[in-house]
Amino acid sequence: MFRTLAATLLLAAATPAYAAWTTTSDAVREAAKQPDIAGVLDAMTRIDTATMTGDRAAFLGALAPEILINSPQNGVNDLASVTQRFAGGTIAYDSFDRIVDRIAPRGPGEVVVMGTEILRPKGQAMHAGKTVYRRFTDIWRKDGATWKLSLRQATVFKVE
Repeated sequence: MFRTLAATLLLAAATPAYAAWTTTSDAVREAAKQPDIAGVLDAMTRIDTATMTGDRAAFLGALAPEILINSPQNGVNDLASVTQRFAGGTIAYDSFDRIVDRIAPRGPGEVVVMGTEILRPKGQAMHAGKTVYRRFTDIWRKDGATWKLSLRQATVFKVE
């Protein structure tokens, strides 16, 4: 029994952090076949993974210079304050999963994503060690060949 537990713990420690999105919507699955939508979903997964691994360059690289976030901490954050919060460890997670309810082009070079996030904050983050459920709306903007998060709203609706 001890060997099984030890092996499980070693495997868990060796497993890289990941973020994932899922959906129950056929419309989202169909939309994900479009190159721009697929690009946004990939960018979204990369920024979520960066919050778990502490990858500052990847996290900040996914943000548009004009980023504005109406955060779950009941405040509006711009690029400077988001950078400070990430460096201070208040944007940090052990797990980060999204259920995408809707994803659609919002106009030329913009995509809106809406759904639910289920995450487990760690370290200095609010609700560290608990499971947090929140609704989100993200607007991504195309910048050359990459997608940047431009606007975000996230609202906590349950903490366990």
